[in-house]
Amino acid sequence: MHEYVQKSKDGQEAANSADGGQAVRPALVVQKIPASAPLSWLKRGVQDVHACHYISLLYGVCFVLMGLGIDRAHSGNPALALGLSAGFLFAGSFLAMGLYELSRQRQSGEPVDLLLSLFSWCRNPAAVGHFALYLSVIMMIWLRLSSTLLHAVGQPFGPALAIAVLAWALIALMVFMGSAVAIPMILDRPVGAVEAVRTSVRCCRVNSGALALWAVIIAVSVGISLRLQYWPLLVVGPVLGHATWHAYQTCLRENDVPSGAGAIPGKGA
Repeated sequence: MHEYVQKSKDGQEAANSADGGQAVRPALVVQKIPASAPLSWLKRGVQDVHACHYISLLYGVCFVLMGLGIDRAHSGNPALALGLSAGFLFAGSFLAMGLYELSRQRQSGEPVDLLLSLFSWCRNPAAVGHFALYLSVIMMIWLRLSSTLLHAVGQPFGPALAIAVLAWALIALMVFMGSAVAIPMILDRPVGAVEAVRTSVRCCRVNSGALALWAVIIAVSVGISLRLQYWPLLVVGPVLGHATWHAYQTCLRENDVPSGAGAIPGKGA
């Protein structure tokens, strides 16, 4: 295991350092993309699943088992089961880190390595930890709202239900905007969680049409998977995971100014 942890760290250092250990990679800037871009992301995601064969599907098996485990463990607490199941929409970008690494390996012409993908978080552990904390806080709020909504369902429509639904929608929007490309960026570059989230939000603002379509695709795909007892996640999860890497690659491009030379990441002309 230590070998793969070190290999992951070495890969990040080699990608971002040169003489004297100074970062020289150009800063990233947000670029405008067509509203139909998510369709090409899905196509590339399918191609990655096909190229990675069983490795991608192993992640899909994990998604399915997680969902089934949630249902079984919390069958007596519908509110908790509902909240944790819907958490796939929130934590999906975090859970799919290994899939991003597989796509990165394939894009870079490297051999596809399952074990290295499992330790991809070692490329930027501090930022990954901070992002995980951010998601944990959001999930706690989400679970509380799930309980409120489940209690309100079946009762006459009132202010409590309206406020809970609105809060649900706002939290979902906030999480999506903050995580759309944040985790792939964290794994690809030595950036902090705050910088990655800010860049992700800017991507959503600049490309609202494309990212809105992407949000709908994710919500519908995961929603149908939950409705069908999680089994579609066997394929849907890996495709969406690989596609998210390509979303990151499409929404951001490298600027001519190196990231260590005063450029502001995430800002484009």
